[in-house]
Amino acid sequence: MYNKVIEILNKAVVKKIKVYDMKNLTPFYDYSIICSVNTPRQGIAAINYLKKEAENLGFEVRSFSSSNETTWFLIDLNDVVVHLFVGDERYRYNLDGMYGDNPIKVVE
Repeated sequence: MYNKVIEILNKAVVKKIKVYDMKNLTPFYDYSIICSVNTPRQGIAAINYLKKEAENLGFEVRSFSSSNETTWFLIDLNDVVVHLFVGDERYRYNLDGMYGDNPIKVVE
């Protein structure tokens, strides 16, 4: 499933995509995807596009955040959780470091 999510994110021109296997860290979801965009406007467009495409593919959207006031967007697709950061916010929160510096897949 995470490969389909990556395809959608690539179409939305999201960058620095990293996938982490979370099966041994949490019982709530299998994979976490962390990615970046340059501006809040790109973030809103990308997360809304991902939500629409995920629903079209029949994925369950359990939680979704999209606001003009945020720099950290989140969508919970049940087995996959996507964190989309604007600019340097990704490094401020350092989820990459928290999840381990060894992602199972990197898409630059």
